[in-house]
Amino acid sequence: MDEESRDIEAWKSKAMNTTRDRIAGDGAAENERNRLWWEALPMTYEDWNSENRDPRTKEDFEKVDRYYFGTNPYLLTDVRWSDFSGKRVLEIGCGAGSAACRFAQEGAKVLGVDITEKAVTLTRMHADVSGIGDVRATQADAENLGQIEDESFDFVYSWGVMHHSAHPEQCYRQVFKKVKPGGSGLIMVYHKNSLRYWGKGAAYLLLKGNLLRGDTWESVQRHYTDGYYHKHYTRGSLTRAMEEAGFRVEGIDVCHMSSRMIPWIPEPFRRWLKRKLGWLIVARLHRP
Repeated sequence: MDEESRDIEAWKSKAMNTTRDRIAGDGAAENERNRLWWEALPMTYEDWNSENRDPRTKEDFEKVDRYYFGTNPYLLTDVRWSDFSGKRVLEIGCGAGSAACRFAQEGAKVLGVDITEKAVTLTRMHADVSGIGDVRATQADAENLGQIEDESFDFVYSWGVMHHSAHPEQCYRQVFKKVKPGGSGLIMVYHKNSLRYWGKGAAYLLLKGNLLRGDTWESVQRHYTDGYYHKHYTRGSLTRAMEEAGFRVEGIDVCHMSSRMIPWIPEPFRRWLKRKLGWLIVARLHRP
């Protein structure tokens, strides 16, 4: 198993819980807690406990790209990036700019939106050091995108972001407004009917004694899941959420990261499991 896979399979750290506990004690407003968490621990694919997590050079950002795409094989097998040439793309949650820069490299005009100043800075820096144009980034809460013109984008993209908001369904309604009629989208969130949710949940609740400390299936996820909030969806609940926002759901896919999921099983069976019980669930969307 490569380094990227080992890092993702061990997705837990003291830094995640201590950051969450500190923010909870600060008395911040609901979605301000979300912002504070990601300002403190931006998604740069560095060790959560490291004191130096921000990429700075072209080589640093190339490493981030390798992690982003290498640990999310769906993005390489199921997304045809060349289809976005000439399109206006809105990315919700631009992180360190890997997807925004990839869209732009394929000829798209991209606006990356993120709740944190850190991510906006990193995305702009990523495009700059990589010599990539047509990437803009702005700070905004996806629950309130009033500063962005309605019906102005051909495609909306969000990979593992809006489930971290205090009110994800409000994000979906806001995003719908920004897509042109006839436009489309791809939104990934966490999958509730996954081996990770139920299997790790059982281990942390029962074997580690967190059930006796008052944890539930939902709350115990914080011990090994990033973000202050982290809502999980079934196929049915995700479909309903997107349809209630106004989208037509073209399809729902389940996938997983590049990590092994379960060691020592035949690879064909592992691939099948990832498509059925993986931790990531993807909605392919159309705006009527």
